[in-house]
Amino acid sequence: MIKRVDTIILLVENIGMSVQFYRDHLGIPLKFKSPGWAEFVLNDIHLALHKKSKDMTEMNMPYGVIGVSVNFEVDDIETILSKLETAHIQPVGGIKDYDFGKYFFVTDPDGYIVGFREYKPEFSPYSVR
Repeated sequence: MIKRVDTIILLVENIGMSVQFYRDHLGIPLKFKSPGWAEFVLNDIHLALHKKSKDMTEMNMPYGVIGVSVNFEVDDIETILSKLETAHIQPVGGIKDYDFGKYFFVTDPDGYIVGFREYKPEFSPYSVR
């Protein structure tokens, strides 16, 4: 049912400095950059940087450890949600619809955020924008 690790997201203080580190110092190809988001691709693994903010920290603090989240691309997000709920693993806030598709997350036993994404075909992270 789970296809692959989709995206590893790091919450960072300064997007520019972090992009410089990953792109210029580590040599990871930059796919996309905006003021609050940068995305790198190394083989089939996506590494994303998300601007850390007070609002994001306060919003997510009750749900998990701030700093890292692992996201999985799935074929059928409703089936995954149902399977997790059957195991008494509750989503945080339920499935949300975005331009790219659908997303929800849970927390693991240590409080790390684990996300599940079902992409619309035109927004697959494995196609160039």
